[in-house]
Amino acid sequence: MDVSQVSDEITQAMLPEFRHMRRFWMPQRECYGVKVIAGDYYVSQQSEFITTVLGSCVTACIRDPKRGVGGINHFLLPDSSVDILSSSNRYGVFAMEQLINAIIKHGGRRENFEIKLVGGGNMIGGVNDIGRSNITFVKNFMATEGFTIEAQDLGGHHPRKILYNPITGRLLVNKLRDKNRERYFTNELEAQRGQKIKYADNDIELFD
Repeated sequence: MDVSQVSDEITQAMLPEFRHMRRFWMPQRECYGVKVIAGDYYVSQQSEFITTVLGSCVTACIRDPKRGVGGINHFLLPDSSVDILSSSNRYGVFAMEQLINAIIKHGGRRENFEIKLVGGGNMIGGVNDIGRSNITFVKNFMATEGFTIEAQDLGGHHPRKILYNPITGRLLVNKLRDKNRERYFTNELEAQRGQKIKYADNDIELFD
């Protein structure tokens, strides 16, 4: 079997609405991975790692362990009141609805949800703490919807890289070094302006 045929089979195994996203082999983890950028989300029924990098942004990792489906989102802003240029996929409410609806569409049930939250760092200090606003939003959203938060790694002053397996529920968080803070803050500002960016507690694992 040639490489292109293997690649085609990998793509076909993804849920139809996510086949435009690039899936890649992670040799250190011995599994496939998918990267989610700011303002996007991804849902899977396969054992793979979903990865993203967060500064003041927040990611909700949600799965239904009984139905074998889950995914993550990545939102930059709690709502339009702090947006620079309006685009709904950057807002927390829209991001949460996208993810939850996609999981339900593929067989998940709200009463089975296991939820873990990551991100919301204060990247520049001062009073304009978008990370804190994101944390307040997502916690209020979970309480209003009646969801229980299983685990969280929120706040602080470090950008984070995460790996999340939607089937096993394994969540790994790498708090990146200070030298990366300025770069990730710049990336987030560009994402807020509508430009594409390429780039613990409980059972959350820290990794290097």
